[in-house]
Amino acid sequence: MKYAIALTLLGIYTISQSIAYIPQIYKIIKTKKADDLSLPSWLIWIVSDFSYLGYVLLETPEIGLICATLWDIVLILTTFVLTLHYQKTNKTYQVGQK
Repeated sequence: MKYAIALTLLGIYTISQSIAYIPQIYKIIKTKKADDLSLPSWLIWIVSDFSYLGYVLLETPEIGLICATLWDIVLILTTFVLTLHYQKTNKTYQVGQK
């Protein structure tokens, strides 16, 4: 019973993490702008999640938790790369216009 509850909570965590990042990714792609996002903040998220993945691999090598953490890393990296790309692109474009 305890294991079933833990798996359910892990599922809720994974789904809510996905839901949290997807609107931001969608907005960046749709507007082609990410000027209001903080790259250092996303970099800290990346370091945090890789550290957590290391902990999970060393202490609790549960496949569900590993997959959830990897999926979280994919979404964070996607947001980071899009933010980096559009901040660079928009600055280059704005400089070229002046």
